[in-house]
Order: sequence, then structure tokens, then C-alpha cells
Amino acid sequence: MKKKLTFYLIIGLLILLDSVLITSPNLLGKIGLFIYKYHYLRTFPRTLLTVSLVAGVALSLSEVIHLLVSNKWIKRTSGFIVLLLLLLLSIGVLIKTNMDFSAWTYSHTGAKFRYGAYLLSLILIIVFTFGLITLPDDQRAWPPSPSGGEEKKEN
Repeated sequence: MKKKLTFYLIIGLLILLDSVLITSPNLLGKIGLFIYKYHYLRTFPRTLLTVSLVAGVALSLSEVIHLLVSNKWIKRTSGFIVLLLLLLLSIGVLIKTNMDFSAWTYSHTGAKFRYGAYLLSLILIIVFTFGLITLPDDQRAWPPSPSGGEEKKEN
């Protein structure tokens, strides 16, 4: 339980840092936010809400899969595959972000804004990696031992 609390605290701090970075574009970045109508990224509260919703959905998906596996509604293998697919999708988002910010339009938005965009993808990767690591094991009963659970007594 302490491990999850620490994890949620770290994710919360990363969300806060990401929101600060995204709301700090340079002049060209601010013009781009206006032109492309990214109204959800113009102010800190809107950005914090947007980043929190994205991370919250990722955390919720991870926790639902964890709950389904621990209650044995789905097998651990199925949960592992779903979390692995979500992790691969998050890596794809990071690659897409890298490609977008290598293009001319987004490359001039400022370093803080770019780092914020990368950090959002990394938050998703961290959430799904933690979900994979903490996925509960199958609790199968072991077959009884040949000795019947009794130790041999020596005379």
C-alpha cells in the first residue's frame, strides 16, 4: 500500500510539473496555441485539468485491470497483454510527439512546451509500466507434497 501511495504522489508531482511546462510556451508557441485553437492548454488551470484527465484515465485503466486480475475475473495473462498493449500505445504516442516536434510548426514552440509534451507521454509510459510490474500473480493451489505435509520423525 505504501508503494502505491508513493507512486501516486510521484505521478501527481509529474502532472503538476507537466502542467507548468506546457503553459510556458514562447511567443510563437502562444500564437500557435491561439491559431490551432488549443484552448485547453492556454491557462494553467485548464492545462492542469487536461493533463490530470489524461493521466487519470491511464491510472484508472491500470487499476481496473489490476482489480479484474486480483478478483480473478480475467487471467493474469490477459491483463498483462492489455497493459502491454497500452504501454506500446504510449510508446507510440511518444514517437508521434517526437515526430511532431521535429517538424517546423511545433519545433519553434519553446523548450519548456516541448519538454511538457514529452513528459505527458512519459507519464503514460510510467503508469502502464508500474501496472505491469505490480500485476498480481495467479493464486493457484499447489499440489500436495508427496509426504502429505508431515515431516519424517527420526528415532
